Amino acid sequence: MSGAVTRPGPVAGVVLAAGAASRMGAPKAMLDAGGRTFVGRLVESLAEGGCDCVVVVGASRDGPLAEEVAAGSARLLVNPGGEGGQIGSLRVALVHLGSSEAHPAAVVCTPVDNPLVAPATVRALVDGWRRSVRTIAIPSYGGRRGHPVLFDMALAAELQGPGLAEGARSVVRSDPGRVLVIEVDDPAVVDDLDTPEEYQARMGGQQ
Repeated sequence: MSGAVTRPGPVAGVVLAAGAASRMGAPKAMLDAGGRTFVGRLVESLAEGGCDCVVVVGASRDGPLAEEVAAGSARLLVNPGGEGGQIGSLRVALVHLGSSEAHPAAVVCTPVDNPLVAPATVRALVDGWRRSVRTIAIPSYGGRRGHPVLFDMALAAELQGPGLAEGARSVVRSDPGRVLVIEVDDPAVVDDLDTPEEYQARMGGQQ
């Protein structure tokens, strides 16, 4: 169509699963989310939503998470002991993806604690980024921003730079003009399941 511009390039999905989950009392990545593990369901949603490849960042190369990732289509990356928290794990992913054959133009990044995110939400972020000049795309539900968040790889150096007191959130807040907020009909984008009580309240009715 004349005048239509679509930003090209592959998109990678990133699942951050290296946290200690001390408040949950068990590794969140391996909890059940309606017959699938948290990490398995997120990998599937990212792939179905338009990510050409998916990586999972864990704290170790061994254990149940490594086995779960190896059984699927994602690739496991390791941030030993979850060093540096979520931004530390995101940086591990960015270094790997920036030097890989995939060399994505953007990444869709999510913590492992919102496993019910729909593929349609991921697709909305990818499509919104392709049609926009903005370099960050964030979903919103009921006026609340959530996850996953899409970052154009043009921001990779900034995300790996010093002084990010709030991690990736510091990059998002530094320039509101480059943020595309997309309203979605998906309450899972604002999930943040950190405790057994939150898990039971959210997952109790999942089939």
